[in-house]
Amino acid sequence: MKLGTFKFVVSAFALAIWLTPNVGWSTRAYGALVSGVVTAQPQSTEIEIANHRYHIKADSAAAKAVSGIYVGQNVDAVLDGPANSPTAEVVSITLHPAS
Repeated sequence: MKLGTFKFVVSAFALAIWLTPNVGWSTRAYGALVSGVVTAQPQSTEIEIANHRYHIKADSAAAKAVSGIYVGQNVDAVLDGPANSPTAEVVSITLHPAS
């Protein structure tokens, strides 16, 4: 392969990688996944799952979904950090398929 053709191929490959959509990064889980039963009436800023209280991140998907969650439902909550961190906040709440 000629050097000019090789540079073109490498440049085209680099451009193709650079222009790919970041769909995989936008759908990845941020931190820990907490699953369990809601044990207290959820508020707009907090939810209690399996007797552990978690703060809900403002303007997140969790803040919008919490209004449809009730005591006794099984939920999956995604945190933006480790579950044992005091600063971790819930960014997403979904009903567990077993509910």
